[in-house]
Amino acid sequence: MPAPRGHAPYAGSETGGRPPKYTSEFIEKEADAFLEWMQKPDSIYYKNFCLERGYLPQRLSEFAEQNEKFAEVYARAKAWQEGKLVEGGLINVFNPGFTKFVMGNVCGWVDKQETKISGDAANPLQFLLEKADGTSKELVCERE
Repeated sequence: MPAPRGHAPYAGSETGGRPPKYTSEFIEKEADAFLEWMQKPDSIYYKNFCLERGYLPQRLSEFAEQNEKFAEVYARAKAWQEGKLVEGGLINVFNPGFTKFVMGNVCGWVDKQETKISGDAANPLQFLLEKADGTSKELVCERE
């Protein structure tokens, strides 16, 4: 609702609309509180910070977009959590299966196996033909 006729706009709504709920000062204080929260020994999952503070985890990325200091703390929190999970997984503080699950789904880690295949990628059948002919250097065994 606009200010009454002839009345100056309310503080924070000079451009119209509702004043912002989360001010720059609030976000700066949250960045400091976030850093303090990471120092607690029982803190593990950074999204719990928001839930303890009374707002949804999506606010973290919104705060990071609005404030450079918070963006740095948010990036640090992600790296901090990853490090905490790796250390806890290595010394068996955390369940290994769940740690692997979190690392894959939250931290973006990938579990993959690479196999090397010798031969010509342009002509894959050539390797099989050489193997069948016995002319492949890799497969020839000299018998005495």
